Amino acid sequence: MRNLTLSLILMLFMAGLALAQVEDLPPIRLAMGQSDELRGFIEEALKNNPEIKAAREKWQAAQERVPQASALPDPTAGYTYMGPTPDTLNGPELDRYAFEQMIPFPGKLVGRRHAAQAEVAAAQARMKMVEREIILKVKEGYYDLVTAQRNLGFVGEIQSAFRQLQAGLQARYVTGQIMHSKLFNTQMALAQNTQHLFELEQKRDTLKVLLQSLLNRTTAVELETEDLYLPTVHLSWEDVEKQAQDNRPELKESQAMLQKTQYDLGLAKLENTPDFSIGFEYSRIDRGDSTSLNAGQDAWMIPIKITLPIWQNRIGSVIEEAHANLNAAKNQLIQAKNSTEYEVKAAYYRFITAQKIVLLYESTLVPQAQLMMSSDRAGYTAGHGDIEDFVSSQVNLLNIKIAYGEALANALKELAVLQKEVGKDFLEGAQP
Repeated sequence: MRNLTLSLILMLFMAGLALAQVEDLPPIRLAMGQSDELRGFIEEALKNNPEIKAAREKWQAAQERVPQASALPDPTAGYTYMGPTPDTLNGPELDRYAFEQMIPFPGKLVGRRHAAQAEVAAAQARMKMVEREIILKVKEGYYDLVTAQRNLGFVGEIQSAFRQLQAGLQARYVTGQIMHSKLFNTQMALAQNTQHLFELEQKRDTLKVLLQSLLNRTTAVELETEDLYLPTVHLSWEDVEKQAQDNRPELKESQAMLQKTQYDLGLAKLENTPDFSIGFEYSRIDRGDSTSLNAGQDAWMIPIKITLPIWQNRIGSVIEEAHANLNAAKNQLIQAKNSTEYEVKAAYYRFITAQKIVLLYESTLVPQAQLMMSSDRAGYTAGHGDIEDFVSSQVNLLNIKIAYGEALANALKELAVLQKEVGKDFLEGAQP
């Protein structure tokens, strides 16, 4: 079998030329849109995934707390039955009916409503974070599964090539033209390739189970797609950064929690203000032995009460707690901004690198491997070449195609990570 060192050196040389061309690319080269099959999987996951459902229910639960927070306390109603009938100027009092409503100091109900609405915004951001994480897992599983199924075909072709080589070497070994070591090396390569086949089958089956779990299906997932594509479009770092600032759920959650703690501080300060209550009482009066002109006339009254916020040890602690929570929320927002810059930029650069590797395969490695195999095929067909050279170039091309498919899947997964970190599929709906 021909030593592949020379061909690898040639490919690396050509790779250097390709990298020089890569440096002239626009800032980023992105996949636009996605296959209908993948889009269907994502929609199915958003609808059926239990983790997303749980996050959605928590968001809905938070929405139900808004009317609770801004509602008045329940009024009280009472009835008093008089024992030994107390006398009044108008006669003995038979019984009394009472009604009372507590009214918080102006501003408290509005502040509580705003704080609850901020919690709703934070819960919605957390729901979006769960959705983005599940979408990322679906995309990664899908790209890996398509690649595994495609690579299984290539590995099968490699096995066929090795078997062809093994048959040729077996015939030459019988006639004493080659050493047994050559035949043994081919048999070992075939065995290793068979092991790779088993590993790919296991990976394929595992990925199917993963997607089935993410989609919350009871039936196995089967794919129709056989190829992945990485079309070209331009997007600068400034565009990506702006998208992240506008859409990243982690930022939205931190911003919402900062708003909530600001409202909480305002409410804590309002603890120094009194609450009011207003009521109505009605007493039934019997004439009895009263000689008053108003004998037997019922009585009514309107009691008004206020609370006295005098226990400053409690109120002061409430305010200090609110201040501490506000400072914590400010620092959490700063950390969220720092994390956004790092995580989005890291994902952006990882994708650029993955994109360059894909271009390297497309422009250099795959064409060179195809050219080498065509040359060896022509020589073998014409009777000038050796079957070992021909099979070696076949296997080399198939391995390059496998590596290219994995690089392409990796680029698409890095794009999915970038979109997850940004918080939006900013290329969704566009066509390749």
